[in-house]
Amino acid sequence: MSPRIEGRQQTYSPTSTQASGLPQGRDAQLNLQQLWPYIEKYAQKYGADPKVLAGIVAQESSFKNHGVHQDGTGHGLIGLDDNGLLPSFEKWSGMQVGRGANAQTIPPEKQMEFLAKTIGDLTKKHGSSLAAAREWHRGAGNMNDARGQDYQNKIQNHMNSLFPGGKTPSGTTANVPDSTVTGGNTNNNTPGAKPGVAANQADPRKPVGESDYQIKKGDTLWGIASKLKGQGMEGSHWDVINQIREMNPKITDPNLILAGDSLKLPGVAGKDQSTFTPGTNKPGPVDLNPKPTGPQATDGAAPVTGDGRVDPSKVPQISQYNPAGKNGSYTNGPANCGPTSMAQIARANGYGKDMTDAQLINHLGKIGGTSSNGTGVNGISAMAKAMGKESVMKGPGANVEWITEQLKAGKLVVANGDYHAMPPHQNEGRTSGHYVTVAGMDSKGNFIVRDPADANVKTITPEQMKHFLSSNPNGGYQMAIG
Repeated sequence: MSPRIEGRQQTYSPTSTQASGLPQGRDAQLNLQQLWPYIEKYAQKYGADPKVLAGIVAQESSFKNHGVHQDGTGHGLIGLDDNGLLPSFEKWSGMQVGRGANAQTIPPEKQMEFLAKTIGDLTKKHGSSLAAAREWHRGAGNMNDARGQDYQNKIQNHMNSLFPGGKTPSGTTANVPDSTVTGGNTNNNTPGAKPGVAANQADPRKPVGESDYQIKKGDTLWGIASKLKGQGMEGSHWDVINQIREMNPKITDPNLILAGDSLKLPGVAGKDQSTFTPGTNKPGPVDLNPKPTGPQATDGAAPVTGDGRVDPSKVPQISQYNPAGKNGSYTNGPANCGPTSMAQIARANGYGKDMTDAQLINHLGKIGGTSSNGTGVNGISAMAKAMGKESVMKGPGANVEWITEQLKAGKLVVANGDYHAMPPHQNEGRTSGHYVTVAGMDSKGNFIVRDPADANVKTITPEQMKHFLSSNPNGGYQMAIG
């Protein structure tokens, strides 16, 4: 709900300083360190990516609080256009900014809140913070044109520059109200303070037990993400929070989680998840006729019986969000399911030994033309060719019998279905195209799956695989690689 607009307009002195201590005068030069507490505070409140917010400020104003933007069309740190978002800001804030050289300067904290709210709303709409940035700049009708893509690239470059190695400013975490609700009561808490404890802590490198976590009073998504990071999960807090939200579509407000409710949590790198380091791991060719698997096999997995020739234990789990070797140069995680599925196959075949998992994903994504909208099926074939492998495509339409035949022939399979049709994160009310690697079959005839977006996916039945494929709006495709 928008704040109440007072009948008497607010006035702001062009040389004043906010109660927050931030200078708001015309052309006042700020920096990331000054703004970060407010960026982070409002990013968490509205469900926006704080790094994207910082990237937008860097692009629009270079952290300079222009009374009128340098190109003459916008205002302040965030470049509010006269005929675009500026009227929306005025309605939301109750402030009459004015136009031209006589325009009022806008308090930086108020700008950060409006930016976070708008980007948060657009992120919910598109499922991507970078897509939200494109609409912020170009509007809904033009967000996917060349200028929209160019703007996204500029924001990504600013993010890489502002946050080298993915690290955010230290010592500037703002206090944010606790968002766990029980009986209508809330408490004030600091993000990351005393998150609830998951049931299984015997080995902090193992995936969360059964992927289920019961929310306790005092928990926040930030605190839960802190716990996962403490267990070894790579990436920023917001990378982890975005994974949790993707796996739990019932979270419509990141600031409101209910004590006593349960969440699916992303797995942390364990014995079946890749921690590949160039020069230390030297995988050989896939054993196409393996002996019965020993302790290194994936939990619950066994090779195909009879004449089967696929060894699932040689296909690692790689996260599209937090691959080993991730740093500031790793890009496009939310849309990297295609190249990550192929990276899992590449590791099984010894391709890319001199690259980290993150480098391998971006390398394959470049070959396959992966963009913020994902990867086309022909892009998967291009990646296979670069790896020296043949790719045979079947579709549109699900054909689980054909997948079984390909696995028995010693090939691995990439399946293109619907993320929200795959257990345990199934949600039939949503749809999103998604690639997974089919690594083999277990002794019960179920498919062994490596899902780049959810390490908790282990095995699914043929019926579940058929549903996963058929739920994709394009009808679903399956591609044998070998």
